[in-house]
Amino acid sequence: MSEQLSREEILEQAYRLGLDQLGGTLATTHAEDGTPYVTFVLFHLRPNGEVLFGSGTRPQHTRNIRATPEVSFLIDNREVIRSDWTAFNRVVIEGRAEEVARESEAYTPLLQELEAKNKMAAVFTDRGILFRIRPRRLILMRGFEAARHIVDFGSDEAE
Repeated sequence: MSEQLSREEILEQAYRLGLDQLGGTLATTHAEDGTPYVTFVLFHLRPNGEVLFGSGTRPQHTRNIRATPEVSFLIDNREVIRSDWTAFNRVVIEGRAEEVARESEAYTPLLQELEAKNKMAAVFTDRGILFRIRPRRLILMRGFEAARHIVDFGSDEAE
């Protein structure tokens, strides 16, 4: 039986996993026909569960987000599978992606957070669009544990 984790412990473990990974898998819905679409993006997971990433204006996932902003984002450490399956951890963030306007007060500090993690991600973002995923639910899965450690954000806004 696995231990019960508090909201703070789940967010902290998710954040630590996110710090170790440069990229994650973004799942969107095709704007044209409603089918699923996945892509790899450079990202930063904030301590509050929000995900920051950048994109150009033309990629499929940008068009998809503009049509249907509900997304899912996967962060994992799959590289450990080669040596230790039991250390395979993953976080799924389900939420709503939004464009952060360059004119907004939040833009520069959020871009700086992304740049602190990955300078190239910030370069791509500054030439395109900064996206923020506001989480509705964050799910932490550790190794072979049957438990799914869940934070429901409900109507609470991530800070």
